[in-house]
Amino acid sequence: MGESAPEVDEDVIAARARIGQTLGGKWRLDELLGVGGMAAVYAATHKNNLKSVAVKVLHVELQRNEAVRTRFLREGYVANKVGHPGAVAAIDDGVDEEGAVYLVMERLSGQSLAQRVDSQGGKLGVREVLVVAEGILDVLAAAHAQNVVHRDLKPDNVFLTGDGGVKVLDFGVARVLENTGDAKTRTGVVMGTPEYMPPEQARGRSEHIDGRTDLWALGAMMFRLVTGRYVHVAETQNEVLLLAMTEPAKKIADVMPSIQPKVAEVIDRALAYEPLDRWKDAESMRAAVKSALAAVEEQDSKATLAAPLVHDDDDEVDDAATTIPVSDFVRAKTTPSSPRAIDDSPKPSLWVHTKATPPEPPKPPQKKRPLLPIAIASAALAALCVGIAYELPKNHDAAPPPAPSTLAAPSASVAEEVDAAADDDAGDELDMDEDDAAAAPAPSSTAKHTPAAHPTSRPRPHHKKRRH
Repeated sequence: MGESAPEVDEDVIAARARIGQTLGGKWRLDELLGVGGMAAVYAATHKNNLKSVAVKVLHVELQRNEAVRTRFLREGYVANKVGHPGAVAAIDDGVDEEGAVYLVMERLSGQSLAQRVDSQGGKLGVREVLVVAEGILDVLAAAHAQNVVHRDLKPDNVFLTGDGGVKVLDFGVARVLENTGDAKTRTGVVMGTPEYMPPEQARGRSEHIDGRTDLWALGAMMFRLVTGRYVHVAETQNEVLLLAMTEPAKKIADVMPSIQPKVAEVIDRALAYEPLDRWKDAESMRAAVKSALAAVEEQDSKATLAAPLVHDDDDEVDDAATTIPVSDFVRAKTTPSSPRAIDDSPKPSLWVHTKATPPEPPKPPQKKRPLLPIAIASAALAALCVGIAYELPKNHDAAPPPAPSTLAAPSASVAEEVDAAADDDAGDELDMDEDDAAAAPAPSSTAKHTPAAHPTSRPRPHHKKRRH
């Protein structure tokens, strides 16, 4: 047996059939954007100026109810009465020839808050939630000042525009359906959305509903966006309604202990069971949200400053400990080329002290040797060498002196003095040789004759060659 085709809602079939039609002779339906419990929404253009708008068309079965038709058309009037850029303005309304009731509104570009939280895994950051809540409260303050209570605040009815704006959709829708007497129940339409209903609305006590009803719904939205869970959790919608009627909301810190105290105060007070215990109006809650947002930003700033500072290798470090002001602080980093260990311990203050690397001790200056003693010692050594050379014996067996150079010969007087001195030396040497020969014993006949050494000469030491 083959699988059965999925059941298609009759409202969806009827909505698709309208694509291409022109409502009121001027609005051409170009594209089906969505189908809700009360109406279908189309992208449309005006036949003259081609202005792109959003057109809501009431479902066929509801068009027969005069009260529903009246209140549906009143929605545009209520939105325009709010007179705030965050309330979607109505451009036109009417009933076409076939009895289709429609409402023409500005077309938005962006995404709903429900789509945003789904894209982020079911939760949003605290700071983002506070920013969105501040925008919603700005719209609610204007609406409540005009005695308009939304009564159906939920992520599906909050739109985030592409330029960062916040829009509140569907003013008066829940109010429209409560007084119709229609037995047909649509989730989020007849009774609103149970997860975002305060106790007085869940019990049907309409006389107790006022602006603080919207504040409870906003608190429930913030609780859901921050924690990822609803205020009341049950298996069926009726059980959720029962909990909303009878059980006070949990403290958000019990679900999320790490939440900033001022943020917890904003949400817990908005979710108070008794209306008198809630914020008195949207303006006071908006002021508290702004204060909580400042506290969160300060906490984030301290967490950033608590990160350790890491110097790059080419950074110059002072010799003493360096005090880094908050304005000059940078987040710690590591790079593959210079990995460093990071200390994750929290710092006690906004000023971070880093201990600089001590400089290397200076090298002691090299002592310069005095030049005068060295010069004296060198002169003495040179004189000693000269004296030793003068005292060495003259070698008579040495080779004759080299031939005179081409320099001019000395004068005759100088040559005569040199010859005379040489004769005197030869005579003295002969006399000394005769005296030594008389005193010395006669040599043996077998001994070789060795000329006598000069009396002042020193015998040269004889070095024996070592055998290795």
